[in-house]
Amino acid sequence: MNTTMHEGSRTTPAGEAGAELFEAFGGAVRIAEIAVVALLGLLVCPPLLILAVVVAVPLIATAALVAAVVGAIAVPLILVRGVRAHHRRHGSTLFLHRVWPGRPVSGQATR
Repeated sequence: MNTTMHEGSRTTPAGEAGAELFEAFGGAVRIAEIAVVALLGLLVCPPLLILAVVVAVPLIATAALVAAVVGAIAVPLILVRGVRAHHRRHGSTLFLHRVWPGRPVSGQATR
């Protein structure tokens, strides 16, 4: 091994080999870091997925079922209350609207 200085160069051949070795070692360390992160990810994700399936999916399904039942009861109730309030405001009934659809009802002006 020759450790003499080359003209115009500040490093020795041994120093160049050390730099290449350091660079290769840095790449190997980076690969090891990625492998450790991937391994930890594989160890952590399945329990989280199991937790999501065991806890979140039934919770979401139950909430959707409750919302459907409440909606099936509440929507017609709200619609009926709205129609009744409309008829109370105008002094008419649904029966009069059906019997005389074009005739003005008490409390309404003619067109």
